[in-house]
Amino acid sequence: MIDLGECDYLIVGAGATTLAFLDTLVTELPDDTKFVLVDKKAAPGGHWIDSYGYVQLHQPSIVYGIASKQLEGNWLKCMLTQFMMPWNHRANKIEILKYFADFVEENKKQIDFYSDSVYDFEKSNEDVHFFSSMDGSVSYKVKVNVKLIDGSANENIVPHNSPLQFPVDEEVRVMTTNQVYDAHNENQKEMRTNKYVVLGAGKTGMDAVVYLQRTMKIDPVDIAWVISQDVWMSSLNGGGSPKSHSILLLKYDNDMQKAALEGEEQRSIVRLDKDIMPTVFKFPLVSDEELKLYRNVKTIIRRGRATAIRRRANSKDDDDDGVVVEFGSGDDHSPWEAFAPIDKCVFVHATSPGPFVGSFTAYQPDHQEKKEKETPSIGIFNSEKKMTLNLLFEPPISISVSCLAKIEASRNKGTLDLECMKRLMLARMKMKGEEEKSSSSIDSREDNNNNYTENEMLDALLQQYELTAARPMLNLAVFLSICDKDPLVSMKWMKQNRLAFLGSIPGFKCHVCNGVQKFITKGIIDGKKVGLTEQDMRMLEPMKEQIQPLEGM
Repeated sequence: MIDLGECDYLIVGAGATTLAFLDTLVTELPDDTKFVLVDKKAAPGGHWIDSYGYVQLHQPSIVYGIASKQLEGNWLKCMLTQFMMPWNHRANKIEILKYFADFVEENKKQIDFYSDSVYDFEKSNEDVHFFSSMDGSVSYKVKVNVKLIDGSANENIVPHNSPLQFPVDEEVRVMTTNQVYDAHNENQKEMRTNKYVVLGAGKTGMDAVVYLQRTMKIDPVDIAWVISQDVWMSSLNGGGSPKSHSILLLKYDNDMQKAALEGEEQRSIVRLDKDIMPTVFKFPLVSDEELKLYRNVKTIIRRGRATAIRRRANSKDDDDDGVVVEFGSGDDHSPWEAFAPIDKCVFVHATSPGPFVGSFTAYQPDHQEKKEKETPSIGIFNSEKKMTLNLLFEPPISISVSCLAKIEASRNKGTLDLECMKRLMLARMKMKGEEEKSSSSIDSREDNNNNYTENEMLDALLQQYELTAARPMLNLAVFLSICDKDPLVSMKWMKQNRLAFLGSIPGFKCHVCNGVQKFITKGIIDGKKVGLTEQDMRMLEPMKEQIQPLEGM
């Protein structure tokens, strides 16, 4: 076992989430801060390494990546050489991987990167941590002086390393999006003779439908699309964004269907078929051209999730054997017989769950209550020695973890506004009845706010985002309240951060003071409708006073 000595932070994962966090820590903390970065893959980039060759961002490049370096490049160059506004730039796989690799290389004096390595969660303790090479040939240990940062909890799972989760007969041709891309590059003529069934309607499935038509020149009549549930999407040409959806959710007290329908009227939100009411909201930004290509596909199979793909029960000697997709039981889940013989029918596997599974996509009104009962949140600030990275705001993830890193850096440097944090905690824990006192470990303390540690306060004040109207605005208000003793300093930092809308879009305003006032006006009953707890409501007044200097920003 190799003893690496000491480091300040050990970071698990080298994908977009952890690199955005790490970049802000590198910027904010002294130059002698030491980081150990561990990842299972051979290079920085996370899921982008395993993604298909034609993949592009489904969000603008200007709000993705790391805060210290533009992903879209020089804005004037972007307009003059690529003939596009920076907002419309969506980086491809090659650009993204180079961008992340360059960041790690440029900071190698502070960052020790261990590729092809896996962290040992079971063996490690708060102080001494262990990881090893993927093949087990080399083991390492390191003493972590400050904190473990876990960026693996919401790993983005892509089809390339996630086989179909249901039985498929051996003769059936299933290809991942990576395999379709590679095969097309090797033999375009042969690939054009097939018919294609796309499995999945997430980002990967949408990209596959576009690639088949735009690049492979497959006639849409030769494409079928299995969609287990329709989704709402943000419109690039209509000015849509995850934030615009949150504003509508707030307007309609978290009634997601009403919010989506108004967004559709405004053209900021779109759906595949206006006769089908989507049940989930996804955050990709799609262009009118892409939407047109989606709608070109007329063979849409909406019978729930596929449960098996079978060779049609004919003689094995029959050259015209077919293939059948089976679905769950019920009248609307009957099997679908594919529109081509088994040897000419390619099933495109695009069904992997992606990142943040279940965190913010469900539309059912009781989703929040169900999720809390079934999978309790592990939180962000797990202990004095560990953080688990997660969303504070709407996707993309980059600005959320950059803000978490700013909070961690402020904690490290002693510049958090602890007095404000104590006031907010005192307001949150102001008892209405003894039943609240035992509702959680933090609530069970005596009503003396001086007893709370920094970590306990952070854990209570900043909570991970789910698809509720209030949480992003509340987390922003908390961040601006506590990150520095002067909220104007926090706001200045946010405005200088390219990952934030405040920093990337000229003239953008967050209206945080107005948002907090709206929450106060709603009261407890209506506040709960937009995702606020009674404890959240009780800290709004002191928070409003704290951020008053930000009025109009």
